[in-house]
Amino acid sequence: MKSTPSARHRARKLAVQALYQLHFLQASPSQVIKEFLEDNDLKRADVAYFEALVLGVSQQKAALWHTVCELLDREPEQIDPVEKSILLLGAFELSAHMEIPFKVVITESVDLAKIFGATDSYKYVNSILDRLATTFRSIEVGALQVR
Repeated sequence: MKSTPSARHRARKLAVQALYQLHFLQASPSQVIKEFLEDNDLKRADVAYFEALVLGVSQQKAALWHTVCELLDREPEQIDPVEKSILLLGAFELSAHMEIPFKVVITESVDLAKIFGATDSYKYVNSILDRLATTFRSIEVGALQVR
């Protein structure tokens, strides 16, 4: 069954919440996923995608964060855990889900920052992921710039 965009969007929203929770808990990603599956209404969410996002970000967190940190204009410790979770999620999707256009990844991340982040954090998320897209999707970004 093909997932609808809203199901993927809901999966991303839940993934940001799970990643945020993992930032503060001494729990495994599988345990947090299990709790989310038990405690949330996931009928409209792409559950498999939610699980893939949380596990993928968790497994690649150090490398993803290192790549993000190269683009920051402030110390990494100054990045709010919500924005960090969104940036990690966006970086993971840009690097691991080539089937999703980079503009969709950025737009979804900006939307998540508008929902969960501080007032203007979406602008910062947008600027970082926009530059990160050229790292992970140089051919795709370049093709759009040629047009």
